[in-house]
Amino acid sequence: MNSIDRLISMANVRGSLDLRCQFQGEWAREHEQEIVGKAPYHIVLAGECRVDFHNGTRVKMRAGDILVLPNGAPHVIQSPGGDPKPTAAKIVTGGVLPLHKIGGASSDLDMLCGSFHFNQASLLFAALPEYLLIPTFDGPLSSLVEMLRGEADGERICSKFMLDALSKALFALVIREHVAGNGQTSGSLALLSDKRIGPAWQAMLTDPAFEWTIDGLADIARMSRATFMRAFVRVAGASPWVLLTQVRMELAYNLLSHSHLGLNDIAAQVGYQSQSAFSKKFKECYGQAPGKIRREI
Repeated sequence: MNSIDRLISMANVRGSLDLRCQFQGEWAREHEQEIVGKAPYHIVLAGECRVDFHNGTRVKMRAGDILVLPNGAPHVIQSPGGDPKPTAAKIVTGGVLPLHKIGGASSDLDMLCGSFHFNQASLLFAALPEYLLIPTFDGPLSSLVEMLRGEADGERICSKFMLDALSKALFALVIREHVAGNGQTSGSLALLSDKRIGPAWQAMLTDPAFEWTIDGLADIARMSRATFMRAFVRVAGASPWVLLTQVRMELAYNLLSHSHLGLNDIAAQVGYQSQSAFSKKFKECYGQAPGKIRREI
């Protein structure tokens, strides 16, 4: 498993395709801040639209574009040009997906909307920018969007299951395109592309329970202790211990969610000799004790 695969796995990313939108004329649809752990996405199948963010940023979307909001930022999607007031949509049910319609039978915009769901305090999602705008063009991403369209159009058995499964695959391809096309200048993803620091960060991701030391990490990076620390903090924006703790807590969250291991065993698997020390750090990260989190999941 490579490092980005590990970050996605730790975030426990799931996908869902939630609705289809077909709009005509002038319209605007408001989207409030999403709850922690939910990242909406929009895929324009045909037509154009504009997305306005609260900070004044405006993004134009055209057919084939995919917009992902990793931290669920509030936004307004609207028809291109002008500033129409929020518009109510007619909701048509009975198909594979609920259909939200504005205007007549024909539509200027045809769009699929869904969500990526992930564990709160995800290191991967925290490293992503406010939005990702990915054009599909040709290739695997374009093919996947066509598969989503086909399942949404059809009335075949297991269509909703297929849509959600394809939605999860969509996230992996979006991240691949983002890293390949834009990269990151800071954060955990930027560390992976750094030729000197990257191997040390990859080692921590591979074996987070290991008793890492600055000297050991600096040796992997072939740097002096002081140079390694300066470089790591410059790229990551945090010390190795801060990121290592986040990785350990994400792994612990997954073990609480998907295993029957006791707290002592979970603490040991994520690098803590003491259950009390583990529980204290976990509560600092998630705001609740691990036992309470497990009961609520």
